[in-house]
Amino acid sequence: MESIATNGDTAAATQARAALRALFLVSGAAAQLGAHGQPVQDAQWHALERAMSDASIVLGARERRESEPMASFRRLAVLCDELLGRRALGHVCPAALWRDLARAGRDAYEHIDA
Repeated sequence: MESIATNGDTAAATQARAALRALFLVSGAAAQLGAHGQPVQDAQWHALERAMSDASIVLGARERRESEPMASFRRLAVLCDELLGRRALGHVCPAALWRDLARAGRDAYEHIDA
């Protein structure tokens, strides 16, 4: 995954990759359920919140001129944040939003080990 490491910091790059990979995995699992009208369990919502928190640190540290991989993960994070916000307000998450999340996850997946 390009543009994650800065100043050759391998440990930071490894943590960043792990955070983005976790966001991809937990959001994908939730999207598969939500897009088919199945309930997303509380444990899955909590896992998504944790993954968003970790990924937000990585995404927040990025420069404005970002690579395509980082832009893909940022889009995924924005959709996850929207879903979490809707849930916090007690709003239903429409199927279209779940499908957008699944699509963003597929786009991000292309960059996981690039």
